[in-house]
This record gives sequence, structure tokens and C-alpha cells, in this order.
Amino acid sequence: MNLNISSEQQLLVEAFSKLFAAESSPARVRAAEPLGHDPALWRLLMQIGAPVMRVPESMEGGGNSLSDAILVAEQAGKYLASAPLLDVMVSARLLSSIRHPEASAWLDRVQQGAVVTLALLPAEASPSQIVPGGAVADAVLVLERESVVLHERRQGGRGVSPPSHGSTPIGEWNFKSTGGTPLATGATAVASWQAAREELKLLSASCLAGLAREALDAAAAYARDRMAFGRPIGSFQGLAHPLADAVTDVDGAMLLARKTAWAVSCGKPDAAAMIPMAFWWAARSAGRATLLAMRVFGGYGMTLDYNAQLYFRRARALSLTGGDPRVVLTEAGDRLWGKGRPPALPESTISGPDFGDGDGAEAYIRETREFLSRHFGDDMRRFCHESTDMYHPQFQQALGAERLLFPHWPAQYGGRGATRYEAAAVSRTLGEVGFTSAVMATNNIVGLVLMACASEEIKREIVPRLASGEINCSLGYTEPSGGSDLFAARTRAIRDGDDWIIDGQKMFTTQGHLAKYCLLLARTAPERAKHEGLTLFIAPINQSDQSGYEAHRVDTVGNERTNITHYSGLRVPDRYRVGEINGAVKVMTLALTLEQSGGVTYESAIGRLVSQALAWANETRNGVRPIDSAAIRTRLATVQTMFEVFKCLSGRSLWGGMEGGKSKAFGPMAKLFGSETWLKCSADLMDLTAPHSLFRGDTPLGRLELESRRAIPGTIYGGTSEVQRSIVAESALGLPRSRT
Repeated sequence: MNLNISSEQQLLVEAFSKLFAAESSPARVRAAEPLGHDPALWRLLMQIGAPVMRVPESMEGGGNSLSDAILVAEQAGKYLASAPLLDVMVSARLLSSIRHPEASAWLDRVQQGAVVTLALLPAEASPSQIVPGGAVADAVLVLERESVVLHERRQGGRGVSPPSHGSTPIGEWNFKSTGGTPLATGATAVASWQAAREELKLLSASCLAGLAREALDAAAAYARDRMAFGRPIGSFQGLAHPLADAVTDVDGAMLLARKTAWAVSCGKPDAAAMIPMAFWWAARSAGRATLLAMRVFGGYGMTLDYNAQLYFRRARALSLTGGDPRVVLTEAGDRLWGKGRPPALPESTISGPDFGDGDGAEAYIRETREFLSRHFGDDMRRFCHESTDMYHPQFQQALGAERLLFPHWPAQYGGRGATRYEAAAVSRTLGEVGFTSAVMATNNIVGLVLMACASEEIKREIVPRLASGEINCSLGYTEPSGGSDLFAARTRAIRDGDDWIIDGQKMFTTQGHLAKYCLLLARTAPERAKHEGLTLFIAPINQSDQSGYEAHRVDTVGNERTNITHYSGLRVPDRYRVGEINGAVKVMTLALTLEQSGGVTYESAIGRLVSQALAWANETRNGVRPIDSAAIRTRLATVQTMFEVFKCLSGRSLWGGMEGGKSKAFGPMAKLFGSETWLKCSADLMDLTAPHSLFRGDTPLGRLELESRRAIPGTIYGGTSEVQRSIVAESALGLPRSRT
């Protein structure tokens, strides 16, 4: 996986950003209204070859990839480019694929500045239809039966368009009233037109993501400066948290469009379904984001003198030109689970971001599946459904014996030195069968913290035993009075010679009844500021010769056991201290980063939701399968789309951790979106399958019911969604700190 764009693409982005910044300023955008077409901008775009950048070099085009076009579309959205660039780009590529004298002649005219756009529906389905760019088009390409037909505008008709919501150059064309020229006929012609339409959807998704992100950045800048009640308005959670949700959604839209371009270029089997999913999600997130951005400006945002309303109206126009976006989502459901053939897709060379996990990850998936064939039978399946702590010592130790518990750990500590992509592939494969263990996740966090911060003696004592599955650890952070404010800890550690005496109480200590050690946060200097007087220990607990520690069971709505843990005179030798005395903040930063970037847990959970819902949908009841209903497929496609968005955010979080130096928002964004998506999608699927989803049991709907309850604490563990929103608002949008 490499989500960086290439150096050539970086130059491409910079060139278009510079051009649009100079030639598509807000003043120019306003001057181009109400038609929404700037002839001077169009001439410049034509001069640099932008409309033909997807035409092969052999035909005097740019020969650019689909990934390149995606990046240009993002910039066009960012600057609200008042020109039908995307429409002409795909139409020019369609013309270049047709061997007909008129197609060649019109391609030459495009290179001289002519505007040729694409009708989104076949003529027989809609003889008269709204065409993007149609108000300024010299010609429109439309599919008529099995022919690509070019309809030329009658003389004097260009530039006529009734006022529209977004001030874009949409126009109505009646293909019965204008005689067209057939350019190509047959299956190849149909495939070429389909590919052009799919490409336009994907470029539109990228354009929407680009304009939505720019609208949010502008709103955040205003929220940093605008004061109310003596504080910047961006410091109020009521404003910062919705912005955090919006920017997470929009980042997901941008990533999904880029991933879809990669999937199309690689010929991935789900690429055809990803295109409408990418468009629907971009339309949905851009609509919400631009409306929110407008509201951040308050009354000013409603005025035409402010730019916020421009982004809102353009987002709506781009989303609705092709009709109701939900219809596009129906296409996704049909392509995933319907019986029809998917459309042809645009051709492209592979370039830019790589969303693959690599051959090594595939090898680990095969090995893990082979392991499961030997160790995961019906008894384990029942265990995964019924267990309250997901701790199966024999299964855990079997994984450890084959060094599959933590393959990314160094070999000297019981791992294999694998990449985190490969380790994530193992966890994902285990999660597919229902084995997702908080025990393993916690042991991984503790092991990595110890390897980074503990003494060699402690590493040798604890880490290899974690890797073998022999012992477990817990996290002793949260206290009854502190909640998510970990640094308000009151548990005391007082120095007594070479030992520390620990007294206090921790809450929600999952694995507290299983663990031999606890990564424990304690106050060692109560006279100092709360962030400065804390020390971290890897405290031995549950030892046979030890007193001063108790774990009391607490059951959750998610059928999971956690614990209240009590420390009363627990004696911990100083060698079990992790990091410096009163220096816990530095170590905790690493620990919390690891905990908040665990996207694989949510990926597995959401994936199980989808598989359980599909199992239900494919069952025949009274001679009918739910999956045969277009409405059901659309509902399922909604969940699948959110799943795809999350996989993009989770993959970016993993990649950012591998690369280092990336935004610290990546992990919290993935945790926020993953946990909230788990909750929302499980509730929606419970609704869809009601009333039978109310029954518990080891059945598809019974497992769905269980996931719906497990999703609730998922939004709290590892840092509540509210905490994640504050981090995202600060790190992704630069808003002031919204918590104390």
C-alpha cells in the first residue's frame, strides 16, 4: 500500500491548482453566473490540453491515467471551475475510441475549443433529457439503441439555459428534434458509451469531494477567528464535532474515489459496483458538508456575498444533474447482487496511489485460512458467539505456536518481523470467521509499548510470553470519576524503597480477570499539574503469591465482560516502571495512538454485518428471496458503501502509521467512522430484517442481533466518539482545543 501520489501527479496537481487559483477565483465564479461557464477559463484549459488529457498520446492527447483525471477533478471542485471540463474530458476519450471520420473531425474540434458533452441516459429511455454542460455544448454524444450518435447543436442555440439551482451550464436536449450522426454501432459502441458514463460518475465524485473539503477548510478558518462569549466558536463542541464528522466523511469520499480508480485500473471484480458507491457517498457527504459549512458562517453564510453558498449550490447541482443519487446506489446493489451484466468500465494504466496490501498479505491470508481449517470447527464457532471475554487459551496458544498472534513483532520477541499490512491481513481473516479478540488487541498494544519503552529485563520477562499466548495483559487507564479524561487519574503510587505501593480503583478493565500484568497509570506527584504527575507501570497482577488486587465482574449490553479493579497496597517493584517517573504522558501518547488506530476490529465487525445480512437475504421464504428485491439490494448497498469508505479510512490509518509523519487525524478518523458505522449499520440491518432480528441465537439474524449490541460499547472503548471528534477537529481542521 502506498497512498502517496507520484511525483508526476504532484506536478499535475500543482499546475492545475495554480491555474484555477488564478483563473477561477470567487470573483470569476460569480462573474460566470448565471450560466456557470467562463469562456476565458475554457480557452486556457483548451490551450494546456486539459479537455483531451485522457485521449491517447498517439492521437495528440495527454495519455493521462484515470488516477490523473481524478486528481484534476478534485482541483476543479476545490476552485468551483466554471467550465464543463469533466464532461468534455470523457466525451473526448469516447470520440478517440471510435474509428469514424466524423468522430476524428469532432475530436480535432475539441482540441480547438469545441464543447462536446455526454448524455447520461440512452435516448430511447429519455428522448428529451437534461445534459451536463448541455447549455454550452456544440454537440452531445448519446446512446441510441446500440449506436453512439452525435447530435450537433443548431446554429444560434448555444448558451441558452434557464436559471438553475447551482448556476451550472446544464441544458435540455431533445434528441428527437435534432438529427444525429451515428458514429459507431454494436456491442463495442455500447461498451464505449457505458465506460464514458462510468468515468464521468467517478470524476464527479472526486469533484464533489474536492469542493466539499475546500468548503470545510474555509468554515474551519472562520471558526478559528470568529469570537463568541470570549472564545473562538471553533472551540465549542457543538460546532467542532459536526465539522469533525463532516471532514471524516469527505476524506472518506476522496479516498474511495481514488481507490475506485485504482480498482478500475487493476481490473478488480468489484470495481463496477464501486463507481456508483463512490458517487453516492460523495454526493451525500458533500451535500451535508457544504450545508454545515454554510451554517458555520451563521447569517453571513446565507448571503450571496459569502462563498459558502456557492459551494453548497454547486454540490447540489453536481449531485442531482443525473437524477436522484439513490438511483445510483440502486445500481451498486444491482451490480453486487443482481443478475444483470455490469457495464463496461474505462480503460486506464495503473498509476498513483496503490491500495493493495501486497503479495505478502495474500500469503498470510492463505496461511491463516489453512490454520483455521485445522483449528476452527463448530465448537469454536459456538464459542465465538457465546463467550463473554473471547478468551480461548488453546486457540490463542495455537496461534502463538505458529507465530500468528503478532506476526509483525520482531522474531526475537516471538513474531516474524512481518509488516503491519500482513498482520492486519491475519486479524482480518480471523475476524471473517467471527474470532475477534479484545484480549489479542490489548496484548498487542502492551507488547508494542513495552518494546518501545520498557527495560530489556521487562521485555524479556513479558513480551515473548504474550507472543506465545501464555499470558495476557490489561489496560488500567480509566477511573470511575475520570471517564475519558485519563490524565485525571487518582490512583496513587507512593515510593517505598525499591518498590511502589499502589492504591486506587480502575473501571472498565477488560481482561482484568485474565491478565497477569496491567499497563497501569498512577499518580506519583499529586502536587504537580495533572499531566505532569503521572507514571506508567506494567504492574504484576493475578499472581499466585500476590495480594492487593481484585477484579469484580461487570457485564455489558454487548454480552461482554469487563471489570472494576481495586488496588489496595499493591506492591510493584520499580523495575516494572515503564518510562520515566512522572513521564507517563510521553508513553501514553504511543499507547493511545496504538489503541485508537485499531481499525481492523471494526472492519471485521462491519464485514460480519454484511455477510450475516446477505445470508438472511439469500434465504428463500415462501418462495421469495429478499435479495431479489431491488429495494433490499439498495439497503444492503448502503451498508456496503459505508463499509468500503471505512476500509479506505482504516487502510490510510495503517499506512500513515507505517510511513510516519502523517496526520495524527488518520487514526481517530478511522476509529470514529468505524465505530459509528458499526453502530449505524447494525441498527439499519436490524430494522431491515425485523421482527425476526429480535430473536437471539446462533443464526444469521441472531448473530446480527448480537453485533448490534456489541456495537454500542464500540463507540466508547478506546476513546469515545466525542473524544475522537475533538482530536479530528483539532488535527484535521486546525480548530482550537474543544476540551480541557
